[in-house]
Parts: sequence; C-alpha cells; structure tokens
Amino acid sequence: MPAGPRVLAPLIGRLLVALAVVALLSPALIAPVVRADPPASPAAAPAPTGLSDFGACLTGRGRGSMIILIDQSGSLRSSDPDKARVTAAQYLVRRLTAFTRSTGISLDVRVAGFSADYAAAGQWTALNDDALDSINASIAAVGQDIKDYDTDYWTALEGARQDLADHDPGGCSAIAWLSDGAFDLDVRDTPAAAKQFGENKPYARGADLTDESGVGRAEQAGQQDLCRPTGLADQLRSSGITLLGIGLSKGQADFTLMRRITQGGGAGAAAAGLEPCGGVSAPAGAFYPVSDIDSLLLAFDTISAPGSTVISRSSRICQGSVCQEGETSFVLDGSLEEVHILASSDVDGLTAYLYAPGATEPVVLPASRSGAQTDQGVHSEWITARTLQIDLVAGDLSAWDGHWRLAFADTSSSSADHEVHINLHLSSPLTLSWQNLADAELRQGQTVDDARIVLLDHAGGHDVDPARITGSIAYSVTLTDSQGAQHTLLDSTDPARLAGPVSLTLGRDIAPGAATLTTSVTVTTASIREGDRTIDGTTLAPTLASVPVTVNPPEDFPSLGDAVDFGRVEESTTASASLPVTGPGCVWVGADATALTGAPAEAGTIAVSAQASDAASCLTAAKGQSAQLPLTLTVAEHANGAVTGTIAVTVAPLDSPDRAQVIEVPFKADMRRPLDVGTAWTAFVLALLAGVGIPVGLLYLSRFLAARIPAGPLVTAVKAVDVPPPGTVGSFSVAPQDLRTRTVFKPVRELDVDSYRLRVAVGVSPTALPQVRLVAPEVASVSGADPGSREGRAVLPLAVRGNWVAVLDQPDSPRRATLIILAASADQDVINRIVAEAARKLGTAVASVADDASDSPDRKDENGTKPDSFEPPASPFGSSASPFGSSTGDSPFGSSANPFSSTNPFSRPDGRAD
Repeated sequence: MPAGPRVLAPLIGRLLVALAVVALLSPALIAPVVRADPPASPAAAPAPTGLSDFGACLTGRGRGSMIILIDQSGSLRSSDPDKARVTAAQYLVRRLTAFTRSTGISLDVRVAGFSADYAAAGQWTALNDDALDSINASIAAVGQDIKDYDTDYWTALEGARQDLADHDPGGCSAIAWLSDGAFDLDVRDTPAAAKQFGENKPYARGADLTDESGVGRAEQAGQQDLCRPTGLADQLRSSGITLLGIGLSKGQADFTLMRRITQGGGAGAAAAGLEPCGGVSAPAGAFYPVSDIDSLLLAFDTISAPGSTVISRSSRICQGSVCQEGETSFVLDGSLEEVHILASSDVDGLTAYLYAPGATEPVVLPASRSGAQTDQGVHSEWITARTLQIDLVAGDLSAWDGHWRLAFADTSSSSADHEVHINLHLSSPLTLSWQNLADAELRQGQTVDDARIVLLDHAGGHDVDPARITGSIAYSVTLTDSQGAQHTLLDSTDPARLAGPVSLTLGRDIAPGAATLTTSVTVTTASIREGDRTIDGTTLAPTLASVPVTVNPPEDFPSLGDAVDFGRVEESTTASASLPVTGPGCVWVGADATALTGAPAEAGTIAVSAQASDAASCLTAAKGQSAQLPLTLTVAEHANGAVTGTIAVTVAPLDSPDRAQVIEVPFKADMRRPLDVGTAWTAFVLALLAGVGIPVGLLYLSRFLAARIPAGPLVTAVKAVDVPPPGTVGSFSVAPQDLRTRTVFKPVRELDVDSYRLRVAVGVSPTALPQVRLVAPEVASVSGADPGSREGRAVLPLAVRGNWVAVLDQPDSPRRATLIILAASADQDVINRIVAEAARKLGTAVASVADDASDSPDRKDENGTKPDSFEPPASPFGSSASPFGSSTGDSPFGSSANPFSSTNPFSRPDGRAD
C-alpha cells in the first residue's frame, strides 16, 4: 500500500477491498574548456537553466518546497549496488542546507520513494543543520527499500503532486526525481503480487495487470495520460512545479519519456529536440543523464542552488606536476562571501592545487586523504576517489580579494587524454527588490513614479549601498504579462539610479491580468593588476527574483484579484469560490470562458460559470468599493488530479460596456476521488460472509488507528466577526498579526486552538469517513466543510487545514460569532482564500445551526427523550453471537468495547455513537 499522503476515503476503500480478498482467499552539462595562460577573461554567466524559474520564485517569496523522489525498483540492485543514489541525495541535502543558510530562504523538503506506488518517508522538514540527521535517515531508508514491481512514473508524479498540494498549495515547488529506468509495469504473476501491488492502475482501470496484454495497455495508457494536452505533466507545470530529472544508467535505459516530461512541455520540446509532452512550457524543467556516483554528484550539485546558475567547466589534467594549461581561475571580491566548488574526473588518484591571491605555494589536496579537512582556512573533502568538494568562506581565509587558481595533476602521468569537470558556485547573495511593490497599482499605459528599487544583502535582507560594489553591476526589472510577452521596465548598469525612487512605465501593449515581475542583478568582480597584466573580474551568476502581480486595465476599469482557488473538490462535482473586485466598473463571465491547462481525463467536461454572465447581469462596483464575484466550478465526474486554467473575465467601465476588455484570470482546483461506497460495502459484506478469520473488529481497529489529524505545520487565527445575513457576503479579514503558527509533530486525535477543542470521531459505519468535531465549548458551531455540522456541532475532514469553523459563543449579539481559521501556511494568499470562502458562506452556515445556540445540553423532545440518546440496533447475530465477543472479555477491544455501544472507542466524542 502506498505510504505517501492520500485522502482517507480512497485509503479505506483499498483497505476494505484488500481485507475482503484475504478473506476470500484466505554527465553534467559542461561548458567550453577554460585556459589560464593567458588567464581567460570570464564571459557573461551562462544562460539560466531549468532551475531559474524555481530559484527566482524562492528568492522572490523567500520560501518553497522540494520533494526528493527516488526510484525503488528492483533493477537498482544491479544498476546501483553501492547505493550511490543515497550518497548523492544526502550530498544534495547538505548543499541545499548551505543554500538556505546563505540566502535566508526557507525550504521544506520531503523524501519519497516510488516503484508501484508513491511512498513518502518521514515528514515535511524545514532544512537546517539540526534537521540533516532525520532527512538523511529518510534517504537511507528509501534507498534500502527495494521493490520488485514497476517503475511507475505516473503514480510517482501524481503522488508527489498531491503531497505538494497538501503541504504548500500555490507555493514555489520542485520535484528532484531520480530513476534508473523507463516507465515500466510488471505482470502480477502470483496471487500475492496481485494483492500487494494491485491488479490495475487508476489511469488504466480496464487493463488487467495479471496478464501481459493488460500490462501493455496500462503502460500505453499511463504514457498517454502523462503527455496528453492537460495531462499529468501539464497539471504539474501549471501548478508551478519544477521537474528536475536525473537518469541513472550505464547506457542501457531509455529515458526518452523522462526527458519529455521534464524538458518537453510546449515550446520547450523543440528547443530540446524532443516530441512534445503537454502544452505547458513553464516552469522549465531539466534532465541530467548520469552513469555513476561521480556524475550523479555533479548533477545533484547543479540543482543544489536554485536560481543561482552553476558555472560548469572542463579543464585538462596536468601530467606529473601543475601546469598553466590545466588551471581554472576566477577573481573574488567583497561582493560575495562564499564559494563552493565540486570537481570530478573519471580517473583516480589526482591531487588538487589551489592558489590563493598572491600566494606562491598552493594548498595541496591529495585524493589519498579521506574525510573533511581544513588547510589554511580552505575546507575540503574527497567525497569519492574521483570527486572533490572545496568550500571557501571569506571570514576563514587570510586572503580573499583577488585572483584564485585551481589545477589538478596526475603524478603518475597516466591520464593525458582525460579531463576534470568543475562546478563553480560563484553567486553573489545580493538581490534586487522592488520594496514598495505592494503599494503600487500596475495599470496599462501608466507610470509608477516612486518605485523604490534597492539592493539587498540577501533575499528579504537589509539594504546595500551600491557604492560598496568594487566591480560593476547590471540590473533589470521585467514583467511577463498574462499572454507570456516580456516587457522590460528597467535595464541599467548605473548604480547611482538605485539611490532614489525611479519611474517605471507600463506600456499599453501589456496584456492585463495575472503577470510575473522579475528582478535580476548580475555582479562582476573588480579587475586586478597582477604584475604587468590586468586580470578581468569574474562575472557572477545572475540572481533572479520573481513575484506574481496583477496588471489592471486603465483607471476607469475595475481591478481584479490575482487568481481563483476552488480548493479541494472531493465529495461533490461542483465547487464555489469568488473573485475580488474593486470598482469602478462592471464585471461578468460569459459562456465558454474556461480555458484548461491541466485536468484529469476522467473528470470529463469542466467549466467555470457565474450568474453575472453578460453586460446586463454584470456585477457592478462603485469607485473604491470592494465586491466579490461568485464563481462555480462544475466537473462531470469524480477524478484524481489538478484542474488548472484561466477564466475569461470581462471588465468594463460603468456605463461603457462597449469598451469592455477580457482579462484571463488563473484558477485551480485539486480533485480527489471520494470513497466508492458501493465497492466498500460489497467488500465488507464479502468479508463478513467469508468468515474465515477476519473479525469485523479488525476493520474498526484499522480505521481507529488511521483516524488522526495529520502532522505538519498548522497556522490558526481566532477572531470575533459579524455574521452577515444568509445569502450575502461578509466583510472581515485576518491580518498577519492575527496568525499563530506551530508544528503538529505527529498525527493526533485531539487538537486545541486557543480555548476551542477539536477531536476525531470514527463512527460505527465501516465505510463512514472519520471526522473531526468541535467538542468544546458546548455551543452551536458550523464549519465550511460538507456537511458543516451534525446535531449543531461543527464537523471537519481529518485534513483540517484549509478550513474554517464558526462558533456561536458571542453572548453579546446573536449576529456575532467566533471565526477559527485553520491553514497549512501563513502565506497571505492562502489565508485570504479561506477567509473569502468564510465570508461568502458564513451567513447561510450559521443560520443552519443558530436555532441550537440557546438550547441546553439537557434539552428533551416532546416525548421527554434526550435527542442525544442512541438506541443501538438489534444485532444481526442474535443476543450472544456478536462477532465482537461477549461481555465477559472475549472482545478484542475489552469487555465494554462493543462498537455499537455508547462507550466504545469509535463513538462520538460526546459519548454518543454515530
């Protein structure tokens, strides 16, 4: 069974089916060679790689998430017997930790494996030095757990997509995905294999994996669904997930499909010489073919500093002793504080010679030494007999500014035809930031006169005086509009322009709608004199930072929100959300307004609609007035997958519908297939009828053990609000200072939010979903989740994050309630989405339970009976044939644990059975 995150309903369904069956059965990218005689004048830094989008997002937002996804298929026993993937992945985590430390960026990491299923190991963890041991343990556990069936790309990537959606929806996300083989499924040739690994796949439900023809059909269906327009590859990219593929092979594996998934989206396919895989091209991905531990280390090293392009070079190996022809050189100054170097060759026994500025004698680093070393402030380690890492930190060295040289020599003079491949992490931590962007209104054809563009010492850091730069800088501000066109707002090499506000003009040709603003700064270190020659400075990798923005039409048009999030679509085939609108103007959504970029095939027809469907029925807002445009997402069938696309929203000035413009507003939803109750009941009945040793109590025990609120970050806010009349939209907000953040370190059955207590209730029905209920205080309450309440108390799914609860505990006014917000992230967009949903539904939801607010817990109906009482149903087994045993202690739950009693462990938190 998959150990990765899944919604509980499908998990219970698969568990019941399984129990019934048992009963019935009883080389990295290399740049041109650099020479040092005469020393090379460094060219401009290489163009950004597939990591640039992810890195720019991290720098712009200051946080993100990455899944390290490792193949666990049986072929790894021969392709990677020494577990190079484990060593390299642990190296990647160390380097990413150094990246977060130097940049100030927060990066959450989760390790997962895949073969027939997606299986996460450990929890989401924020990278820091204290977390390394637990993450490395997860990597080792995944690397050691080899499976015998399948290399299922589809299941791996869909599992990772769901994991990221649950953890960090809408954030900066990436999947570092390592595999040693092509998409491949295996015949379930024994009943045990069919039971353990399944007889079909969700993307090929009619294909029976117990025979060869069915396996062939399933493989074809999986590949087609990955690469069809709006298929899984498009769903991943349009969800903002960067795909980084590492193909481990000695030349036998065919990684064509893996390359297409990572590099072949939309326009990227032609550039990579690949057949297209989907129509969405951004964010760009990357693929690294590797054959051994050393090339694997180089590949992981390349992706270990997102947004900071790694300069890769090749250099000759000197024979016998150091030679100028084999030197790689670079010039450092105060614009950067750290340098990381990873060098690898295909021969053993080399010696590295590193010359500091002005030094006549090098620091000698022979491969014969093992373990971490520090020589004259230079930190180094030969990770393997062929791969060396070097770390230079300005504060640890007596000399920093100036000309550095690195060469590798073979004292045996037996490697004249070989080279050493070097990754240079020469990246300044300086970033360019538009400091008052949040206060700027971006409109077509208008100028922002007071844009404050400043240099920061790192992402989210302190201002830096440009006069401190001893070399030179080039910086720019570009805007990519909703149609993908790039517009340069600022491009300069003059540091003096950063001394005060600058004017930035948005042309009339900029398409309105969701856009991305990207800042870039490239530093070139200062040139130096060395004897009678000048050594040009080194151009460092550019630092990119991107943030989402909205470009609005001219001033007499309304402004729209950035995007629409319909959240989780599970129990129903419809979902509601709203789009913020600020006047003046008129807004509507016409027919055929939905354009999809990602959608599961089984969902069928998908559309977004609004009651404001034309100019006559449009939503109007006066100047400065805020309003919400209600929207409805409709899908034909239940499915698993991401729904992404744009909604064509028409905007016009008040009283001038003839001047209407269309703005493409992005939207998304996360579809999860609900429990197939019919299948679950069938399996349950079969298990009962088979009666060969599976007590019904085992089903309840399994559900009880699994029924917990998931671990992870939890962001809450508790605020008294005015309840709007039913059918109207409330007006309230939750500010950053209202939020409280904590971490739930392990799954729990009970959770306190201030003075409010949430508790898991399992229920008696073997197919009923466990729920979370508000049990204290004992007053009327309701949630935004379906069905909202039971008997006047709020109910939520186990995945409580992303929901809200309203509690009628404000005695001063019947139109006041306490609003509890539950989120997985403090991202203001995430909080605003939950608050907007609460504002839209609160009036109607509270009205549904308000009548219970004044009732006593001891109230009785007209017959004098407490409505809370529960009469257990007659046992189908008679008075003494209960499958749970008698009251004398035969029950596996103890003498009083009849699951139909009022004291069993699966009853409601208030003592009543479901």
